[in-house]
Amino acid sequence: MEGSRSSRNISFFKQCGFSQFLFMRLLGVYFLLSDITIFYSYARGISPFKKWTEFIGLFALPALIGIYVLFFAGATLLFYLMPRKFRTFTECFDPVLLIASVLVFSCTMVFRSDDFSLAVFIGLFALIFVIYGASRIHPETLNRQKSEVFTAVPVGILAAFILGFVCVTAVAIHRCFDTSTFDLGIFTQMFHSMKKNLSAVTTCERGYLLSHLRVHSSFILYLLMPVYAIFPSAETLIFSQAVLVTSGVIPLYLIAKKRGFSGTSLFSACAVYLFSLGLLLPSYFHFHENAFLPPLLMWLFFAVEYKKNILFYGMSFLLLMVKEDAALFLICICLYLAFEEKGKDRRRALITGGAALLYFILITAFLSGTGDSEAIAAMRMNTLMTSEDQSVFEILKNILIHPGRLLTVFSHRTESLLILLQMFFPLLFTPFLTRKTHRFFLMVPFLLFNLVFGASYIYASQITFHYAYGPAALLIYMAIVNISELEKDRKHTLVLACATVSVISAFAMVSGNIRNCEKYEKNKDRYQRIGNCLEKLPEDAAVSCDTHFLPHIADRDELYAIDSAKFGYQGDHVVKLNGVEETEFVVLNLMDGPQVQARDMLIQGGYEVYAEEEGEIVILKIKALT
Repeated sequence: MEGSRSSRNISFFKQCGFSQFLFMRLLGVYFLLSDITIFYSYARGISPFKKWTEFIGLFALPALIGIYVLFFAGATLLFYLMPRKFRTFTECFDPVLLIASVLVFSCTMVFRSDDFSLAVFIGLFALIFVIYGASRIHPETLNRQKSEVFTAVPVGILAAFILGFVCVTAVAIHRCFDTSTFDLGIFTQMFHSMKKNLSAVTTCERGYLLSHLRVHSSFILYLLMPVYAIFPSAETLIFSQAVLVTSGVIPLYLIAKKRGFSGTSLFSACAVYLFSLGLLLPSYFHFHENAFLPPLLMWLFFAVEYKKNILFYGMSFLLLMVKEDAALFLICICLYLAFEEKGKDRRRALITGGAALLYFILITAFLSGTGDSEAIAAMRMNTLMTSEDQSVFEILKNILIHPGRLLTVFSHRTESLLILLQMFFPLLFTPFLTRKTHRFFLMVPFLLFNLVFGASYIYASQITFHYAYGPAALLIYMAIVNISELEKDRKHTLVLACATVSVISAFAMVSGNIRNCEKYEKNKDRYQRIGNCLEKLPEDAAVSCDTHFLPHIADRDELYAIDSAKFGYQGDHVVKLNGVEETEFVVLNLMDGPQVQARDMLIQGGYEVYAEEEGEIVILKIKALT
C-alpha cells in the first residue's frame, strides 16, 4: 500500500515537471518576479539602479516571498494542466521561462545605459542561464514546426520593429538640428543636384563647386535618386539608410537556412544580424554610401551559397560602385572563395578578384586627379607612410618590408581595443572558431578599415561611424558559417548565446537614442520656430550657413558651411569670417559664442538682419545686393 502511494507521489511530481525542471523553474520564476518589480518601480518613477535604496524600500520581503510562492504555484499548475499532446510546449516551458525572464532582466539592467562595459558583464551573467536553459532543450524540440512561416513571420516583425525604432529616433536627431554638413548636408545637396540635372555636384563639401563623384566613386547613389525625387528631403536619406541596412536580414535568413539553421536557431541567427552594434550604431550618423555594403555583401554571399553566378557578378559590380575602397571587400571575399570553392567557382573567384584589383587601380588613379585621393590616404594611413606623398602602392611596399609596423600601429589606442570588443563580443568571438585559415581573409577589412585606418583617423576606430558597416557584415557571415559546421546541439546553443549577447549589447548602446525623441518633443516649438525662420530663405539664394542648420536648407545650388575653421581672431574676439564674401545670405547660430560676435561684425560690415529668432538663429543679408 505504501509502495503504491509512493509511486503515485512520484508520478504526481513527474507530471508537475519537478524531476526535470524544478531548479530551472525556481530560477525562472525568481527572475520573472524581478522583472515585475523593476517595471513596477519604473511606473512609480523610481529607477531601480540610480535610486536603488528607494527601490528596495518599495517592497517588503515577506510580501515578495508570498508573491513568489504564488507565481511558482501558478507556473506549476499551468505545466500540470498542459495536455500531453502538447509535448513540445511541456519540454520548452521551463527553459523558455528561464531564458526569457533572464533576457528581460538583463535588458532592463542595461537599458539606456550607453555603457558597453556593463553590457559585457551583464551579457556574461545572462549567458550562464541561457546556456543552462538551452542545454535542456533538444534542438529538434523547437524545430519540429516545418513551416517557414513559423520563423519568417517573427523575423519580419522583429526587423520591422527595429527599422521603425531606428528611423524614428534617427530622424529625431535631424529635427533637433544635431546633424551637420558632414555628412548629411553634403549628400542632401548632392541629391538635390542629381534630381535637377544628374550632376551630383556640391559646394559645401570642399567649399567650391565639385562633383562628389570626383571625391568618392559612389556611383551607386544614383539608385536612390528616384526615391529622393519623390520625397526630396534629408529625412528621406536617413530612412533609406535604415531600410538598406535592415534589408540585409533577408539574404542572411536564406543563407542561414541553407546552412542548416531552422526554427529557433534560424530566428537567433537573424537576431544576431538585426541587433549587431556594427550595423545599428552607424545608422545614427546621418547618411553615407557605405549603408549599401551590408545588403550587397549579404546578397553576394547568398549568390555564393546558392550557386547563382549571374547574381554573383551583379552584386560584385554593385559592390564596386559603392566606393573606391569597396573593391578591397570584393578582393578579400574572392581570396576567401579561391580557397573555399573548387573548379569553376574557384576560377570565377580569381577572375572577379583580379577585375576588382584592376578597377581599384584605375579608380584611384582617376580620383587622384582631384588631389583628394592623396590627401585622404595621408589622413587615414599616415602611420604607415614614410613621407606624406607616398601612394597606396608605396604604402603596401612599406607593409611588405616591415609587417611588424602593421601590427603595432593600433596597439597604443584604446579605441582599437574597444571597437574590437564591440564587434567580436556580441558574436562571442565565433569568427575565430575555425581551422580553415583562409576564412580570415574576410577579417582583413576590419583590420584595415577599423584598426589600421583608425590609428590615424579616429572616426574609423569608432563603431558609431559608417566604417563599421562592411566589416560588421563580413564578421556576421563568418560567425554564421563557423557555427553552422558545429554539431547540432552545440550549433543551437551557440547561436542562441550569440543572439542573447547581441540583444543585451544593443539594448545598452542603442536604446538611449529614445532621448532624441524626448528632446524633440520637449523643445518642439523651439525647433519649429528655427525651421520657420530658415524657410524664409529664397530657394535660389547663395547662402553661407552654420554647419548644423545647413542640412535643413541643403536643397539649393550654392551653399557653404560655416565652421570653426572659418573664424579669424584677434585675441578672444572674432574679427573676420572667411568665405562669406560672395554669398548673399549668412545664417548664424546664436547659441554659438563666436557666431554671436560674427553677427555684430557682419552688421557693421554691410549686412542687415533679414530674419531672426532671438537667441537661436539670425539670417543676415548683404545690403549692397538689396
